[in-house]
Amino acid sequence: MVVAEHQGEPMPYTPKNHGTDETNVIFDFCDVLLQWDPRGGTYDLFAEQSSVDVWKTFYDEDADYGFWHYDGLLDAGMDAAEAAADYRAHHAGKADEGAFDLYLAHRDLAFRGMIPGMDTLLELLHTRGIPTWGLTNFTADAVDYAQGRYPAMRLLNDVVVSSTERLKKPDRRIYELAAERFGVEPARSVFIDDKPWNVEAARDAGFQSFVFVNAMDARSQLAQAGVHL
Repeated sequence: MVVAEHQGEPMPYTPKNHGTDETNVIFDFCDVLLQWDPRGGTYDLFAEQSSVDVWKTFYDEDADYGFWHYDGLLDAGMDAAEAAADYRAHHAGKADEGAFDLYLAHRDLAFRGMIPGMDTLLELLHTRGIPTWGLTNFTADAVDYAQGRYPAMRLLNDVVVSSTERLKKPDRRIYELAAERFGVEPARSVFIDDKPWNVEAARDAGFQSFVFVNAMDARSQLAQAGVHL
């Protein structure tokens, strides 16, 4: 399955109150809207087509040239084929030489659904006419795939994607770019992310921001920011 494939046409979102005093809500993707778990999602795949030992080595967070190293490079804009070739070069002749190619051929397995309750939250915000947006360290094809697979993700008015912009959170410039692209005032916008350092960077750029815990906590935090559902 090709990650960039859509399952249904994008559903444009026209906020009823865009340009008024409504507060904008900006979401990170992974671990906020999406359950994205490449490690757990590919365990059976590696067990069947490679080995559990290769799976463990590939996803070792301390590995200099393991999955997480290349995942960061992909988010920063590296081409997938280039990343795979570089991985093979660093693992030539080893049991895990083909691990990155195996992952790339089955990237859809990393998508485990939306975070419980977040589809409902997006739908409530949409019904309320509150503009919603995305700001994510991710690849453009993964964003396309998520929006094709999960209808609620298509309620976002627009998304700034790190791989496209070749900028990653917590770089201040990506927050400034998002504000310009979306046409929003940071002070009237709430940014939600699961990583404290990204939240702190958003605050430094003038956004209201909080660390995501779960959907119910997000609703409570939004209410405190003046977004009442």
